[in-house]
Amino acid sequence: MTEIKADDSKAPSYASVDPVEVENAEKQEQKHTSPKVDCLTHGPSQVPLLDRELQKPQAKDIIRTLATALNDIADEKKCTKCTVENISKLLTGHVRDLRAAKRSGMWSKEDKRALKMEIKGLLRPVKKDVKSLWKAN
Repeated sequence: MTEIKADDSKAPSYASVDPVEVENAEKQEQKHTSPKVDCLTHGPSQVPLLDRELQKPQAKDIIRTLATALNDIADEKKCTKCTVENISKLLTGHVRDLRAAKRSGMWSKEDKRALKMEIKGLLRPVKKDVKSLWKAN
């Protein structure tokens, strides 16, 4: 299982990933370094600030680690409880980093508002689907 080394007092500055996984991810990334292509369904990105944030190295490391952890959950030889705890620590640390960036003035007021609207716009359909699922039961 992928261990995430995190201290509860401070958010991790990076996510620890096995070297083989990093090499594979870097090879995949090299294949996809062509210029950004618009979505065939939606056209140009409707969430440019979120796209920019997700392209940062720290965010990419977290996404790779989450993907590995989700694979660990499906692996019968891995401990599900440990994996979920590690995912929780990773996400908590990342949210802590985002809140610190927000407070430190890393983003302008307009960027904060725009990012909030992008995230709300993305999550609105998910929220609607989840609500309808719970109401159906």
